[in-house]
Amino acid sequence: MFNKVISILGTIILLVLAGCRDVAPISVEEPSTENRTITLNLDITTRADASSEQSPENFHLWIFSGNKLLKYINSNPTWRESQESQESQESIDDGIDLKAKVEAEIDATGITQINFYLLLNTKVEAPWNMTPNQLRSLTFTETSYSHDNIVPMSGEQTLKIKSNQYNYTVEIDAERSVAKLGIYCTKGNTSPSSTLTINQVTLSKVPDKGYLFEIPENSQIYYSGTMNLLSEDKKIESSYTEDMPDYSDNSWAGTTTEKSFEEISSPYLLENLNGEVDDTNGFLQLNGQVPSDDKRYCITLSYTLNGVGYTQYIYVSQIKRNQYSKIYIRINDAITIDTYCQVNSWTEHTMNVPPFE
Repeated sequence: MFNKVISILGTIILLVLAGCRDVAPISVEEPSTENRTITLNLDITTRADASSEQSPENFHLWIFSGNKLLKYINSNPTWRESQESQESQESIDDGIDLKAKVEAEIDATGITQINFYLLLNTKVEAPWNMTPNQLRSLTFTETSYSHDNIVPMSGEQTLKIKSNQYNYTVEIDAERSVAKLGIYCTKGNTSPSSTLTINQVTLSKVPDKGYLFEIPENSQIYYSGTMNLLSEDKKIESSYTEDMPDYSDNSWAGTTTEKSFEEISSPYLLENLNGEVDDTNGFLQLNGQVPSDDKRYCITLSYTLNGVGYTQYIYVSQIKRNQYSKIYIRINDAITIDTYCQVNSWTEHTMNVPPFE
């Protein structure tokens, strides 16, 4: 769910060293030094469930000119909730705005372009020896995270240096390197005698690693892992009988409709780009058990309805980094379930919901 805006105010101090000589048949200019004071204003807007006190950690910022490291900063800044966010009456789903400031000075002599690489919530060995290519190839494995603001995040940007420009503003879209998936269930039968218990929810085709920056074309990822998403049986008391939408760009978050569903699990997921999301395939497919050679995420949902056990398989296509999806599942009877999916960005306050089958 993250937009980071880094405002860079560069002040050029031009030192011209000139000498006076009694006899100077040839005048020689000594090279100039362009020291730039850089103020990094970090701005994070997030749909995080975490409070403003739960800020990112393990701050890393590399400033490169080509492969030459100009500056490496690893001091965790102090994050504060913006005044606008404090005064807002919107719910936490609409975002929290966190701000921090970092200052640095670099020598920009002879430099025409600067590249920024940002990592949060990540431990990096020998960071001062990293190159841009090595940063892009960094991987991590799935682990548990205490809240949304502590997951791995990354961002990069390029700044052109002009000889006649002294002030610069750089925007870096710092994205979470993981996705999040909320799973919600309800009954389709309002009768008091109807009982529903979710017994097990597992996820298969889990990647063995994720990339902190974008997945490279030559990546070697194996989709052989599994995750257990439910620690104990959960009895479902709620029900919902209204129409399940085929397509919508309206959020159910915080509405009476969403309260008709009970949250089963909300795991953090590694990026899995297998499968396609389009008008034909949609985001979810309910076609039976996933084939062994299919690399898409697959949810196995086991439940007991009115004393009889059943299992359903739900395909999930293209789980992207920084994507916050919610799947609403209504269990109607022994053989039919209805689903509705919302695909949100963790950083944007708008929604893009593809149709599904």
